[in-house]
Amino acid sequence: MIKIPLFYNKENLRVPAVLKLPHKRIASDFVFDTGSPHTILNYTDSIRLGIPHTGKGELIRIGGRTYQSFIFNKLEIVFKSEDSKPISIILPIRVLKPNSPRVDELEKLDAFPNLLGLDFLEMNYRFFCDIQNNKILFEKD
Repeated sequence: MIKIPLFYNKENLRVPAVLKLPHKRIASDFVFDTGSPHTILNYTDSIRLGIPHTGKGELIRIGGRTYQSFIFNKLEIVFKSEDSKPISIILPIRVLKPNSPRVDELEKLDAFPNLLGLDFLEMNYRFFCDIQNNKILFEKD
């Protein structure tokens, strides 16, 4: 059974990951967001990875603003299991792009974390949460 631990810090549930493309890789965190149907990669990480913003997706409302999303289907996300083994998945992600090149627009968008959405659970992962015993994880047979 695969078990991927999450870390709770009184504000959110985070899961560390490595984001990989054939030409680049970066370490980052995702915040697990049960209110998001899609996994969203923040604008800064998308630029660092060189992800093209060409495949238009739906409009996404977040933080009181509406953003155009761009779909990217080839991002490899590597999580670490409870026993420190790499768990690699390819997950379609959405990248939110600012509506204008103004610095304040970019700063607002950069403040958003990467979000791991419900589409991850739809890949046959289960979410287990026992905060009292600090046992929070995703698991899959």
